[in-house]
Amino acid sequence: MTSAVQSVALVAGASGIVGTGVAQRLVADGWRVLCASRSGGGQIAGTEGLALDLMDPKACRDALARHPEITHLFFAAYQPAPSRAAEVAPNLAMLRNLVEAASAVLPALSKVVLTTGAKFYGIQWGQSKTPCRETDPRQLPPNFYYDQEDFLREAQQGQKWSWVNLIPPFVSGFAVGNPMNLVMGVGIYAAVCKEMGLPLRFPGSQGAYDAVHQIADAHVIGGAACWAAHSDAASNQAFNVTNGDPARWRNNWPVIADALGMAWADTKTMPLADVMPDQQALWDRITQRHGLREIAINRIVNWAWVDYMLRMSHDVLLETNKIRRAGFHECVDTDAVFVQRLRELQQHKILPT
Repeated sequence: MTSAVQSVALVAGASGIVGTGVAQRLVADGWRVLCASRSGGGQIAGTEGLALDLMDPKACRDALARHPEITHLFFAAYQPAPSRAAEVAPNLAMLRNLVEAASAVLPALSKVVLTTGAKFYGIQWGQSKTPCRETDPRQLPPNFYYDQEDFLREAQQGQKWSWVNLIPPFVSGFAVGNPMNLVMGVGIYAAVCKEMGLPLRFPGSQGAYDAVHQIADAHVIGGAACWAAHSDAASNQAFNVTNGDPARWRNNWPVIADALGMAWADTKTMPLADVMPDQQALWDRITQRHGLREIAINRIVNWAWVDYMLRMSHDVLLETNKIRRAGFHECVDTDAVFVQRLRELQQHKILPT
């Protein structure tokens, strides 16, 4: 087993919420961490940037060949597309290009840690059997998570390295510039309501307000990735990972409102994708008064995606017995960590205090 002191990680997708969480945990655990991006800029404290275009097979091979000391790959990159079907090709290509290059030029490679998500269980199509278990049969494709895992199964044959697929449900974490950011969306929506003297109404569906859901914070996902990288029990298989406490928005919502100094109210379903972009002038006034960073709220948050997340009216519950039996036991309080993430956005002058 490779020790953490000797380990060198390459994180693909480090600008996103999950990738940021993984990179930060690796740095905290004493790893040397390279973060791949087209620009090559290292944006996370304690990491090094590596210029790399995941869509270019030759660029992947050339870049990795300059760093034969890399021992682990952590893949959390994502490229959006107009449809589920259109997502498959680019997201599979990025993983394939990186792993095939690594297999060819990294003699010390020992583990590939992939992070997918609960869409693996078909939650995007509607109600799935709960709790979702890693042994559940797959849903109808297209689903690029299936293609990515299948590729790793095939590519690992005859190799010294092994793979792990971590499957979180809804994700919380800190990132600026990733529009699929639930904490950012809730925080900006709340600030606009507060500015107007309105209570914090839950803008999703009544079904979603009442349903059981789970969140996996990026800090916990990062911890699971660090564990999986060096665990003999985590080889060539998938593991669900969550905060550990099933929740309901009905119970979370008053906690969020109280943390932001607001009154709260029950469901008032509204299309945030329609109403929030029109609040830019109001947001500019909030920005000036509170000395916040100037942002375009229609670009920093994908409001259609937030609508989708807050209207998921069926239960989303992942069983985590498998990963606990294998040796990973970290858990956090979902209410507390959601508030913590809002506080981080306030500290970074994204949200008003």
